Amino acid sequence: MIRPRPRPLLGLAQLTLLEARRTAVGKAVIAAIVIALGLALFVDRIVLTEQARAAVITYAVIVRFGLVLLIAQAIIANTVRDLHERMVEHFLALPLTRLQYAVGKWLGWAAVAAVSAIAAGLPLLGFVGTPGRLAWTVSFLVEAVVVASLALLLALALGRVVTAMLAFCCLYLFARISYLLVLLANNMGASEGSLVERFDAFYIELASYLLPRMDRFAETAWLTGGAIHLGPGLLQGAIYLALLGAVASLELRRKQF
Repeated sequence: MIRPRPRPLLGLAQLTLLEARRTAVGKAVIAAIVIALGLALFVDRIVLTEQARAAVITYAVIVRFGLVLLIAQAIIANTVRDLHERMVEHFLALPLTRLQYAVGKWLGWAAVAAVSAIAAGLPLLGFVGTPGRLAWTVSFLVEAVVVASLALLLALALGRVVTAMLAFCCLYLFARISYLLVLLANNMGASEGSLVERFDAFYIELASYLLPRMDRFAETAWLTGGAIHLGPGLLQGAIYLALLGAVASLELRRKQF
């Protein structure tokens, strides 16, 4: 059994961090946080009641979706460029296996995602009377790492920026609203309808089990006094990170570099 070599892995992770810095990912993250803060302050000025509640909800929603799309786009663009420019072959010419290459890239991008999530949670300290800030930040950190893992897998598997980004958006959107689709199908009596309706309801419910419940990560209600349930999100994150790692290992064995 070949054990991963820590030095090449850490070196590749550091190189990934430098690449993220060179492509101004950090500046883009800061810009997204500033824009979300600006819109939150604008909402605070125009609403008539519960200004603090409206402002923190606006900030949390905008910064979450903004950073998710930003992280995914940066990872997919960087990975696809490495594939097209044959940079992967240069890395594999070093004492690195394909799995070690993927783990090294994942470590670097996971660190970028984690730092971005922490940076997004820091402005919450400025919102007075906002509970659940720590739980929201920790949960968003786990979600960001899952997002980074999914984006890296799609980039390696599909090899095209537009295709991988479209696949990511579809999967993420479905993971966000899958529970609503299942609830809607049950309330409309699809399970007792025609064969096509029953098949659609079964397909939606099955697909919802195969994807993580992204709505359980970093819930906005936590910031407005709602009950905090951090455990399910952390458990889902651990399970799907393991699953994505297994799928990436199989994909790397199949792929020809």
